[in-house]
Amino acid sequence: MANKQSQFLNTQDAKHSTSKCKLLPQELRIHCVSVRLNNAELAKLNTLREHYSKGEWLRMVSLQRLPSAIPAINIKAWKALTDILQKLNRIATHIDCKSKDSQLTHTELFAVKRQLEELRHNLLRTDFWSVPREGYAEDQEG
Repeated sequence: MANKQSQFLNTQDAKHSTSKCKLLPQELRIHCVSVRLNNAELAKLNTLREHYSKGEWLRMVSLQRLPSAIPAINIKAWKALTDILQKLNRIATHIDCKSKDSQLTHTELFAVKRQLEELRHNLLRTDFWSVPREGYAEDQEG
């Protein structure tokens, strides 16, 4: 019986040692800290930790090593850039269909230049998150 237990423990140790990378002695986590939370604190912890275990998240917070938050996709910016890229694709298709000997017209060059400027402007915009200031002129009478 004792022999079977030792075989089981050796098998378990072998599984752990092969599944984990080898850590240096100073990297081993040998200290345990426990904390007691009330219901509200536990609920907040569960909300904030997302997919991390409670202990792992508390360790990351205490060591100030939380992963950076990735902002949600800005739908307005995404739609604007998608529209510009579709227009550029249509222009590229038009240019590709022209014969090799024909030159680009001023209208075609103007369309390409305008779309590239619009793309550049939208890529460099910092006001996608703010309220747009465009629209009809307001009456300045006070």
